Amino acid sequence: MTVFYHEVALGRWLEQTVRSLGIRTVLGTVLQHVTLTGGHVDAIDLASRYGNVQIHADGFVDASGDAALTWQAGLPCWVPERTIYGSQQVIVENVDEKYKPGPGEIEARLAARGEEYGLLRRGGLAFFFPGRGTAVLNVTHIEAPLDPVAASRAQFDGRDQADQAIALLKAEFPKAFGEARVRAYGYPGRRQTRWIKGRHQLTTDEVRDGTRFDDAVARTAWPIELHDRSDGYVWEMFGPDHVHYVPLRALTPPGAHNLVAAGRCVDGDAAALSSVRVIGPCAAMGAGAAHALDLAARARVSVHDIDVTQLHERLAANLDPQTSRAGEESIRHRASPE
Repeated sequence: MTVFYHEVALGRWLEQTVRSLGIRTVLGTVLQHVTLTGGHVDAIDLASRYGNVQIHADGFVDASGDAALTWQAGLPCWVPERTIYGSQQVIVENVDEKYKPGPGEIEARLAARGEEYGLLRRGGLAFFFPGRGTAVLNVTHIEAPLDPVAASRAQFDGRDQADQAIALLKAEFPKAFGEARVRAYGYPGRRQTRWIKGRHQLTTDEVRDGTRFDDAVARTAWPIELHDRSDGYVWEMFGPDHVHYVPLRALTPPGAHNLVAAGRCVDGDAAALSSVRVIGPCAAMGAGAAHALDLAARARVSVHDIDVTQLHERLAANLDPQTSRAGEESIRHRASPE
């Protein structure tokens, strides 16, 4: 699908941009220790197969997804009161696209026969890549524990479910999936595991009402997508003009002056967080976190005390629909043939 190609291309462009700016990237590391002194994160210790690394910086962004940096610093975090299920996605090949099921057919068959095949989730989607004979299946639900042994077991369980889902599709849609086989199992998707306790918790009502915060750093229109049932999930759509926002206060733990979270580990109740943890608002939160820390470092103040007006000037393209549309038109104009 075109959307997957664009995400890969965007990721590659971002990687090249980061390298061109002289930013040093250390891959394949695991966070071991955080040094927090007087409300300031002074350093983090990382381990890799090539040796240990200690990093000192004026500011840190916790984009770990599991609030790992915040947790290791000893700052308060939330964990779900009930299980929030992730997904084990799988790429299959040898799919005959001429016979691919129509909209809703896979969902209906999984609902009807999923229990028979031992599937937790009774629904899901298949994303086909035209002309390639491949598809990505998002048809499973797996638990997302924070214990390392349990997390590994959940990944194996997810692969078992993916295999059973493929067996179901082979039986129900033999012309499309009869010769299908696994090309690759993806890493397990973990939707909500542990997140920070920020200065403000984004609420479901604020999402539904489209509350515009005076310290907003990101906006989105994604539905509430809460995977809190093993067999299904909540999908609450909004109107065509709906927009909701994420405040800086939901990104900042009160016990740290130079730490900002971004992505799915920001503070929100479970339903609210499910509507802001997708890629678009996560990228916007990352930009907001970086600019907030830069402003704090330049003014030599806590990130809680930065000039929000200056922050909004930097983030105008993310927050102002008019500015965004003008920027999009400018990009299209520059990209069009002369």
